Amino acid sequence: MKWMLQALLPLLSLTVQADELRMLTDNHPPLHFQQGPRMTGFAVEVVQALAQRTGDPVQVQQRPMLRALRDASEDADTAVFTILRTQERESRYQWVGPLMRTETALYTRSSDDLQISDLHQTRGQIAVPRKWLVYSYLKQQGLDNLWGVDSPEIMMRLLQIGRVQYVVADTMSVSTFANNAGLPLEQLRYQMPLMHQDAYIAFSPKVDAAKVARWQRALDAMKDDGSLQQLKQRWQIDHARYHSTEQ
Repeated sequence: MKWMLQALLPLLSLTVQADELRMLTDNHPPLHFQQGPRMTGFAVEVVQALAQRTGDPVQVQQRPMLRALRDASEDADTAVFTILRTQERESRYQWVGPLMRTETALYTRSSDDLQISDLHQTRGQIAVPRKWLVYSYLKQQGLDNLWGVDSPEIMMRLLQIGRVQYVVADTMSVSTFANNAGLPLEQLRYQMPLMHQDAYIAFSPKVDAAKVARWQRALDAMKDDGSLQQLKQRWQIDHARYHSTEQ
């Protein structure tokens, strides 16, 4: 009997590990970012709250977004957050959300005497990370002045030294990206909105559909009881707007 139990223990351990959801995300303050040894942020706290409500164990792991999207489309017990839900991605994942609504906007330096209301009015280079969805959107607009970069820090640095005239960022994260590059937020000017989209958790198609439905019900309950709004207020998600009317 003892040898049978010893033989079964590794199998039981594998079962427990298989039931744990890997929740993949990238570095994108204030939604998800590394703070010391752990990940934190608005969306991380939402995921943790949903895991507590559903009783599903989770492990939040930081990954480059393109790799996270690939893993979540192929691997079992895996999800990626926070993701914009597009027609191209629709059939590749199971969706829970929306967690929030995002605005992506065009910015210039406040010292530049520019007022832009149409993308085709832009003169000079527009820097934007290639991995962001908005980069594909801007390419589809037929613009010939896009400068694809590797990171938001490089994008902001190019604006700071005058190599580009425009940058693109969501209104929640633009201040963090600017500060990381040593660029005070007051030196940026909001020019125009580019995209308004809802952000979701995207589960692998190999995750049990009943589990995904349980997460959606838990999120709906958080909306109904006000706890999701409390997290938004805690992380100032609803207040992270930087409109030209406020200049």
